[in-house]
Amino acid sequence: MSKASSTDGTEDQRVHTNKQSAPEKDTLGPPENSEEKESDELSVIKLPSGISNTGSSQPSEPHEQKGASKVAPDGDLASEAEEDQPTLNELADTMKKVLQVLQDSTIVSRSGKDNRSRFWQLYGQVAAEHDSDFLERYSEDMGSILLFSGLFSTVSSSFIVAMESNLSPDPTDTTNALLTQLVQIGLHNLTAAGSTPADPASAWLPNASAVRIQMIAYASLSLSLLAAFGAVLGKQWIGYYKSKRYGRGSQEERGKHRQEMFDGLVTWHFDDVVQSFPVLLQISLLLFEIALGAHMWYQQPSIAWVIIAITVSGFLFYSLTVMACSISPSCPFQTPMSSLLRMLGIDSKIIS
Repeated sequence: MSKASSTDGTEDQRVHTNKQSAPEKDTLGPPENSEEKESDELSVIKLPSGISNTGSSQPSEPHEQKGASKVAPDGDLASEAEEDQPTLNELADTMKKVLQVLQDSTIVSRSGKDNRSRFWQLYGQVAAEHDSDFLERYSEDMGSILLFSGLFSTVSSSFIVAMESNLSPDPTDTTNALLTQLVQIGLHNLTAAGSTPADPASAWLPNASAVRIQMIAYASLSLSLLAAFGAVLGKQWIGYYKSKRYGRGSQEERGKHRQEMFDGLVTWHFDDVVQSFPVLLQISLLLFEIALGAHMWYQQPSIAWVIIAITVSGFLFYSLTVMACSISPSCPFQTPMSSLLRMLGIDSKIIS
């Protein structure tokens, strides 16, 4: 009996010790479960839109699986995270908007280009403004020359046709000579009839003054036609420069080609050549006035004095304006003649 009681006592002690060790195991269990719950909570944290959790290493995959398996029953947090992720179309639209903002921004154009690109861009703007004024001015000048030379050539031609009779014999002179011979024969005055030439045109010679007047008139007409021809050429030259000034290529290449074309205009004195066409027209007008006054001098001197006075007054006024422009480049009465004199260096001789 004593042995049995001792064995029973030892068994009771073992059971008591097992009961005491069981709470210790229970106290160790909750930390493990808490670590698993923390890892699951970290795995289901919703990231910002547009950022994917691709930077984690392979060991993170089991935690994601555990978190998904545990969170899915509680709520649709994983599905909400997937819905918040932007689609490819949304990303493409966002990138297009960003690019549009960058293209319209002035900050990119100022800081994104080097000095060379900015120089050629500024050069293109300045050259476009200069060429616009240059081409517009010369186009209007050539159009005015064409119009005025056409009208003036018509008037000059009419005047020349009216003076044409002074360069050829009058047909009525032959008729009058034949009638005179018939009258002399009827009167039996054969000696007088034989002395009168039957064809006066054979011995006719034009008047020297009439020839000189016709020379001046034809020179005036020729200069006006030459000015019109020059205006047509000027329009063609301007059109060629307008179409070929830039060429093709990059902005720098087009700018260099334009500068080369403009240097050609300066080297070949394009401005002086084009400005000489109005000078030809002005000289033509002066010659026409001289021819008109000389012709009327032999017809009616009183009318000729009026023409001569007006011609001299206009010539003096024009000469004074040309001299003023030659002396002072800031004079507002600039004319093509003053530019031509300045090119020839005559203005310095006038000043000295």
